[in-house]
Amino acid sequence: MAAVLFLVEAWFWDQAVALGHWIVGLLPWQAFKDAVARLIDRLPPYGALLLFLIPLAVIEPLKIVALDQIARGHFFSGVMTFVLLKFVGLGLVAFVFDLTRDKLLTIGWFARFYAWVVKWRDRAHDFIEPYKAAARALVADVKARLGELRRSLGWPAGKGGFPEMLARVKARVRKSQG
Repeated sequence: MAAVLFLVEAWFWDQAVALGHWIVGLLPWQAFKDAVARLIDRLPPYGALLLFLIPLAVIEPLKIVALDQIARGHFFSGVMTFVLLKFVGLGLVAFVFDLTRDKLLTIGWFARFYAWVVKWRDRAHDFIEPYKAAARALVADVKARLGELRRSLGWPAGKGGFPEMLARVKARVRKSQG
């Protein structure tokens, strides 16, 4: 279970990096983006670490506010706030890490920690892979059986799949009622 959670977090990390790059790509201020990149390049390694930790310092206390909302009976708004903060925080940290990675990896303890995380991520992938393969095989089997069922009932194998079949059933019901 820990491996699955680790991989889910890693997947979110990858998506957050892509989202961060996309959002920054939307900014029309090329000069501003270039200035930020130059600033990061001039930072010493521990300055990059401080920059990397700023999103955590801002987002984590706000998650406590979201949990307080939940505790006070505002379950939906608290959960939505927490999820939003989780995604935004992960996105910011992942994006800033992507920009500062080279500087951060010059810090010995950080490089060792990064190598440890990557090693465990790879182990989690290796652990989960047989389950993913089994799930893919199961889905392929279900699709094949549904195809056999469709052919045995004389249904065409149209491009619409299930939605197309529902439309045909609705048309038959309307026809029988009319």
